[in-house]
Amino acid sequence: MLQGHSSVFQALLGTFFTWAMTAAGAALVFIFSSGQRRILDGSLGFAAGVMLAASYWSLLAPAVEMATSSGGFGAFAFFPVAVGFTLGAAFVYLADLLMPHLVSTAALWAVLSGDATSVQYIYFCSNLRHPLMLI
Repeated sequence: MLQGHSSVFQALLGTFFTWAMTAAGAALVFIFSSGQRRILDGSLGFAAGVMLAASYWSLLAPAVEMATSSGGFGAFAFFPVAVGFTLGAAFVYLADLLMPHLVSTAALWAVLSGDATSVQYIYFCSNLRHPLMLI
């Protein structure tokens, strides 16, 4: 905590710092060419590890601690958290499987209806299907 500064200013400073670090990490795309696959793989692995650690220390561990302190589950206090984690992973996996089929089905209907504008729109959206999963 910074002494002598309001909590709003400190929150704004923390938000700006987080934004700056995210922007600096994203700017690496412009430094490294797309031909350096090893660097991209290493960056994706590092990001996956950071997100996994963040999800455990910020979400899963406190949830298990809360379930343990409630006393309702006893030795199986991890169970509700494990079920929620598994359902979330299953949702992401099924969304990944379903997204390409939704785009290709919409493209088929657009082609069959003869609507050229819809075909162009579906082609544009099909190139965005993986970035759209981030939303």
